[in-house]
Amino acid sequence: MPDIPNFVQESATVVQNKPVSQGVYLMRLESPQIAQAIQPAQFVQILTDPGLSPFLRRPFSALRVEENAFDIIYGVIGPGTERMQEANIGDTLNVSGPLGQPFTPPKSKRILLVAGGVGLVPLAFLAWQHSDRRADMVYLMGAANNTRMPDMDALLPNDLTRYLATDDGSLGHKGFVTELMGDHIIPDDTTILTCGPHPMMARVAAIAADLNVPCYASLENHMACGFGACVGCVVEYKDFETEDRRYRRACLEGPVVDAHAIVW
Repeated sequence: MPDIPNFVQESATVVQNKPVSQGVYLMRLESPQIAQAIQPAQFVQILTDPGLSPFLRRPFSALRVEENAFDIIYGVIGPGTERMQEANIGDTLNVSGPLGQPFTPPKSKRILLVAGGVGLVPLAFLAWQHSDRRADMVYLMGAANNTRMPDMDALLPNDLTRYLATDDGSLGHKGFVTELMGDHIIPDDTTILTCGPHPMMARVAAIAADLNVPCYASLENHMACGFGACVGCVVEYKDFETEDRRYRRACLEGPVVDAHAIVW
């Protein structure tokens, strides 16, 4: 394993595990060393299946930190997350991290946060972690419908400006969340940060490129090891000077990347 600052592996205690929308849960894990070190968009690897198959760890970004615990959001989509859904208060999970490169607040006057699905997590953490820049942030959140939209009042700071969009119009703007971006960009003084489904982030990056706006994405590639050894989470990117195309490991050299360099 490479030398990763602050990396630890510890047994984390489940102190909360509750649904926040259809098929989506919030879990709070008491894990003092990780809680004190993790930064927005960094992630942990959780062993959900000790001794069972499939037995690879699952990656999860942190939503926020409170004292010696941190929150994660997860969708119930397979046997690993089904076991997490069944976890009771007091159960323990083997957790390793923090891993990956974090989001840091840009210097621009407007920080536009564009999220979709569970991609809300690292962007929400940035808002929680940097209250001094919160007035500069606008948070855009998209979901398929109102049943898939979590209670954002419970997940975001109360003083964070936010706008919601649903594909069917059952809550907020009717249409894609990317359709809201143009209303909240300050020309020459905006940076866009995004996380969510791949097609959504590709569209965010395309809009940002058209408007010549800096844009950084937190990638959600499937990760097996989480620290660059398996090379299973590579993403294609282009060199700005040579136009050569190469690959980077999303877990080690990401998950935060310059969205304009990615071959979407």
